[in-house]
Amino acid sequence: MSATEHIAVALPADILAAVRMEAGGNVSAYTAKALRGQAVRDAADRLAAWQRSRTPEFDDLQELALDSLDAAVGGER
Repeated sequence: MSATEHIAVALPADILAAVRMEAGGNVSAYTAKALRGQAVRDAADRLAAWQRSRTPEFDDLQELALDSLDAAVGGER
C-alpha cells in the first residue's frame, strides 16, 4: 500500500452527497478509486493519440519493406 497524503478539494454539494451515499463510509477510498480510474483512462487516451501519430511512420516503413521485398524477387507493386 502506498503512503497517503491529505488534500482539500471543493465539490458541488450534489456530487459530494452522491459520493457519500455510494462510498460506504469511506469517501477517501472511493475518491482514490475514482481518481485512479480517471488517471488510467487519461494515460490510455495519450497512448492512443501517440499511436495514431506514429501510424504514418509505420506505414512508410511498411512501404519501404514491401518495395524491398518486391525488388528482391524481381517484381513490382
